Amino acid sequence: MNINDEQLNGGVVKINLSGRMDIEGVSKIDTKFADMTAEPRMSIIVDMSGVPYMSSIGIRALLMNAKPVSRRGGKFVLLSPQPDVKMVLEMSGISQLISICSNLDEALAKVTP
Repeated sequence: MNINDEQLNGGVVKINLSGRMDIEGVSKIDTKFADMTAEPRMSIIVDMSGVPYMSSIGIRALLMNAKPVSRRGGKFVLLSPQPDVKMVLEMSGISQLISICSNLDEALAKVTP
């Protein structure tokens, strides 16, 4: 599992994930993911297009990083999950808690005031 971030206009942070979000993959990025979503970052887009598989530990990682952003009044959205991953997110109910966007313009509209 790989993770990197990039700064977009307006203070938006785009976090790019690639690889399997299973126990092994999440353990490789857990601390770095938390650092990338930490204060003062308020507008976060997580690009899921490079994630072909997600287990329950991957769902937990998303929730654990979205919750503090939401608590401080920020926005956390998921961008372009692959069809199988999107189905897992929808079936688990995560899509009711974290917005899922199909393109960058839609994601930017959700995270910017």
